[in-house]
Amino acid sequence: MQTNFNEIQEIIDHIELNFDREVTAHEIESMSHYSYRNFQRIFFKLFNETISGFQKRLRLENAYKKLIYTEDNLSEIAWQVGYFNIQSFSKAFKNQYSVSPAEARKQKFDIFKEFIEDRGSDLKIEIKYKDAVSVYCKFIKAKDYNNQEIDALWKEIEPDAEIFDAAYGVIRDQPLITSHSNCRYGAAVKSDEAIAGFSKSEILGGKYVKFTHYGSYDDVLETYRSFYRFWLAGKQFLLNNSDVIEEYEEPEVTHIYFPLYE
Repeated sequence: MQTNFNEIQEIIDHIELNFDREVTAHEIESMSHYSYRNFQRIFFKLFNETISGFQKRLRLENAYKKLIYTEDNLSEIAWQVGYFNIQSFSKAFKNQYSVSPAEARKQKFDIFKEFIEDRGSDLKIEIKYKDAVSVYCKFIKAKDYNNQEIDALWKEIEPDAEIFDAAYGVIRDQPLITSHSNCRYGAAVKSDEAIAGFSKSEILGGKYVKFTHYGSYDDVLETYRSFYRFWLAGKQFLLNNSDVIEEYEEPEVTHIYFPLYE
């Protein structure tokens, strides 16, 4: 059977959306033309991990982000990511990160310490509500958000770049938590027509803190450093564990939207 990558992406999107529970073999088979065994094989070939391992990792990574971004108590976070009791959550978390959830929360500043130690420029911060935007999107694993891999992804659609109403980057993982080899980046564009290899989805929609990077995208990490330094120092708002969205307004202007906890 020929591999249908759009269909595979739809199933992967479904698994990601429902990371906090077990996605059953029946769900996957009803969404696709694959047996569960065949889809497991394809998934492992693409991601080098099992479906259950992928879901467990997403649960714990999202829990870690909630621990450092929000003030939710540990029991609430355990329940939000699919654990029915604090004991099983704490055990799984410590096995993954060699630290308990409570200790991880106390060590929040240590997680960012090395990343933000360089001095950076001041940022203009805005709080904005953004409507959801329908886009065509394709995700890749971009090791530590490597610019070469991200550039290669954009070159797939570069000849048609002029026809798009808007272009976005979707930062799905927190690279200070997710292992560098598993970091995912999505190229997203507004288009009236379907794009081969890209799946239709929605981004934005909700309350965000917005700041802007000016200059080459090669230097965008410095702007992220300035933002984290501002956030850790002032704590004027709580962050959400959802996707961070980059909006590419022009070659050297990148608006960055961090989702806020409401």
